[in-house]
Amino acid sequence: MKRRRHRGNIRRIRQRNRRIFLMMCVCVFGITAIWLSIDEKKIEKKAKQAYTEEIDKEKSKEKDKVYTKEEKLVLADETEKQQWYLRLVNSEHLMTEADVPEVATETVDDNGYQVDVRIMQDLEDMFADARAAGRNPMICSAFRAWDMQVSLYENKIERVMQEEGLSQEEAAVKAGTEVAKPGTSEHQVGLALDIVSSEYQELDEEQMETEDQKWLMENSWKYGFILRYPMDKSDITGIIFEPWHYRYVGKKAAKEITEQNITLEEYVGAKPVQMPEV
Repeated sequence: MKRRRHRGNIRRIRQRNRRIFLMMCVCVFGITAIWLSIDEKKIEKKAKQAYTEEIDKEKSKEKDKVYTKEEKLVLADETEKQQWYLRLVNSEHLMTEADVPEVATETVDDNGYQVDVRIMQDLEDMFADARAAGRNPMICSAFRAWDMQVSLYENKIERVMQEEGLSQEEAAVKAGTEVAKPGTSEHQVGLALDIVSSEYQELDEEQMETEDQKWLMENSWKYGFILRYPMDKSDITGIIFEPWHYRYVGKKAAKEITEQNITLEEYVGAKPVQMPEV
């Protein structure tokens, strides 16, 4: 009997030990699971932090790229700024009637429009290539003598007064954003032309949607011309967006201005011309 009790005790001890072992395994497993969960959260937190840091680095790089681009703009040097084809004419660089240079002009077409004789060859080449590409742009304004610019400006003031009920002073300010005040127009130095599509001749923003105008916007720089008053640059040029006004600046300058999406004011380092408040 004593032997049986001894065996029974051993059996109970073994059962107890198994229970203790199982409990220890459960505890170890639970603790391990908890630690794994904590580690996963730490890993996830670190991953999010690393991702955020990487995004911040990329944003910083983008800012640096923009800054670097602005710092490395190719602009006209002092010698180039003195060249006739880069002469800046705007309300900050205005001319009196006596200041307007003597311009040797040549007639462009059957309508009698004239330009500075020095830009004639490049202008003819541009129109010839446009026609070869199936386009048919046409000139609607070119060189203007002083009296003509005065007449255009005064007529515009009168129209604004009648159409919008503004005073003469207010109308003069509004008119100046669309028709240059005498002494501030590039047309007076023979370097500017208004060019429209033969299929749509209105001077408004729809002009930019014509195929003729699209060709000019894409190719005019090759011949030394730039779209002088581009979209979203009125705070620099002081003139509304005019998708018909082209200015000769020479092939080198035209290429650099177009590639960098800047204005003539920016290219020659001139002060921006703010749009007047009406």
